[in-house]
Amino acid sequence: MRGDIRKVQLTGGATLIVSLPKEWAKRISLAPGDEVLVVTQPDDTLILIPKKLGKRAGVVSEMTINQPVDVSEVERLFLTLYIGGAETIIVRFSHSATTLRRQIKEFIRRRIVDMEIVEEASDRLIVQSMISATELAVVDITAKMLRLVANMLNDLTIGLEKDDVAMLRDVIERDDEVDRLYWLMERQLKRAAMSRYVMLELKIDDPRDLVEYVIIAKSIERMADHICRIAYVNQEEKIDMRIVGPILAKVGEFLKQAEDLITSEATPQKIAELQGEIAAWSQKTRREEVLSDPATSIAKESAVRIGEYIGDIVESLGRIRLKDKAIVIG
Repeated sequence: MRGDIRKVQLTGGATLIVSLPKEWAKRISLAPGDEVLVVTQPDDTLILIPKKLGKRAGVVSEMTINQPVDVSEVERLFLTLYIGGAETIIVRFSHSATTLRRQIKEFIRRRIVDMEIVEEASDRLIVQSMISATELAVVDITAKMLRLVANMLNDLTIGLEKDDVAMLRDVIERDDEVDRLYWLMERQLKRAAMSRYVMLELKIDDPRDLVEYVIIAKSIERMADHICRIAYVNQEEKIDMRIVGPILAKVGEFLKQAEDLITSEATPQKIAELQGEIAAWSQKTRREEVLSDPATSIAKESAVRIGEYIGDIVESLGRIRLKDKAIVIG
């Protein structure tokens, strides 16, 4: 193992101290009186985090476009830099590519949650994060995403029952809002992975939880996609709500319970009970053989998948909440 060996010393008759590596302290300009966080890890090791590291200027990324390209390619590359955690993104345009500037501006304003254009010229855009990384904790983003999807699911059911085409189209359009928060969640998790200080400020106490929040965010994003899929299918051929309606109603119940678990201090029993109930419901529903038209079959499959994604969320929530705890059954 690489590292310096330091002896623990006694001072003041009761306090144990360890000296810090001189070169490291010099490199980060650590001075007497500066504050550090000392964080105990699950394996009883310690992590030392100078607070000033959490306040350093963020990553600056640049993108240079030297020739006209499809705007979707530029959008994908911009998202890569954004999700990667860049605090400032400079987009430069050659003379032949300046026509893309207006389209990129519209994409940023429409699809990016926490960044704004702070400087603009004919040959460049400078986009900067206007919100501190620590102002949007991942659990808060999770709750917002779940609420959006719950409203989409509720309006989907109403739109199908009333055959309200305008409402169903509105549901589909709201998928963009879920995507915006999903990208923000990915961005926050990348920031947390890059800095233990940021991780703690985002209210993530254990690095293991980063993996679980990735699963939760992706599950919510996929739920929104399946809601849109049902709305799309109904535009081609009307869905039989006698079959799909009860499934959507049950999924709505599961989603409400999952929301309650995430926003409260749920007991291990409640988390385990909901996870088991969803798994049993999924198996039972999939075993039921119902003759139906292709559109209804597709809608039923998507509705069941929404419920199963809720089960994945509850499973990950259990791993976040219940690790290293004693569980008593009965």
